[in-house]
Amino acid sequence: MTGSPQPSTQRPKRPRSWLSRHRRVRTVVYTLYALLAAPFVILPLPLFLLPKTIVYGIARRLGMCIAYPLTRRKTRANLFHAFGGRMTERRADALARKVAANTFYWLADVVYLWVFARWLRWDDIVVSFENRQTVVDILASGKGLVVATPHYGSFEIIAAHFIQVLHVTGGVIARSFPSPFMNWLYRKARMRQNVPSYYDQVRDVMRVLKHNGVIGVLPDLRAKRRLGVPTTFFGKPTLTFDIHVRLAGHARALIIPAFLMRHKRRPWQHTMVCREPIIVPPKSPDETIHAITQQINDAFEWHLRRYPSGWMWFNNKWRLW
Repeated sequence: MTGSPQPSTQRPKRPRSWLSRHRRVRTVVYTLYALLAAPFVILPLPLFLLPKTIVYGIARRLGMCIAYPLTRRKTRANLFHAFGGRMTERRADALARKVAANTFYWLADVVYLWVFARWLRWDDIVVSFENRQTVVDILASGKGLVVATPHYGSFEIIAAHFIQVLHVTGGVIARSFPSPFMNWLYRKARMRQNVPSYYDQVRDVMRVLKHNGVIGVLPDLRAKRRLGVPTTFFGKPTLTFDIHVRLAGHARALIIPAFLMRHKRRPWQHTMVCREPIIVPPKSPDETIHAITQQINDAFEWHLRRYPSGWMWFNNKWRLW
């Protein structure tokens, strides 16, 4: 007696697509796909072939034409709010122009840093390093280091310089953008200089600090209420991140405020300036954490009062808009 036929477990074959049935057309289509990426390779080439004097001259012009009209109002509002009566109309306009130019200088810097990473000459980028021996001594003592810097100059160069020139392990605490693609792009770009980005990876950051590494952080933007502590900046109340101070205390690491100052005549060259290290006692109470956070703000303010044109003054630090 024969049984009923069993249903076949083999899936029916899907019909082949039109492209898979026409190989020549498929070759042309995928070639066009590849050509779409060509502009991203070809467009930066003039930056590599042209002299840097011309490249940064073009960047300055673009800053005046694009960034200055977009950021002028916000930059002036922050300048008058921070400096009060000491800021004049003429000086505010001059600083707004310099801030706009520095924005496009920064774009040129990161193209050299990330696109042409293989051909970089670090002695032509960071030409001097103030208090370098202090940093070397801290790392030689076996302690981790938190480098706190504002959005001043080409801040992306600082972490890359520590890792590529001083040959230390480290990374940066990165800001998460609303766009996942932008987060992915920044992460991949920083890895061109072996600089990992840490978002909510507290354990990884602690591991780096406890193994004598360097972590970079940008704590100058206004923090959200649940992430910041009340502080003052230029004598005006604001909220500031304190996570870097707490991490340094738990890891028994030191904090150094750092600044990358751009040269006036050669904007592609910089001077690294590191202030005196700040010690965070382990298991510090909230009052001590707040005091050290304010101390870092005061170090930023001291530098910005003397060299204000390098900071991105169009950030909403005091919630003026």
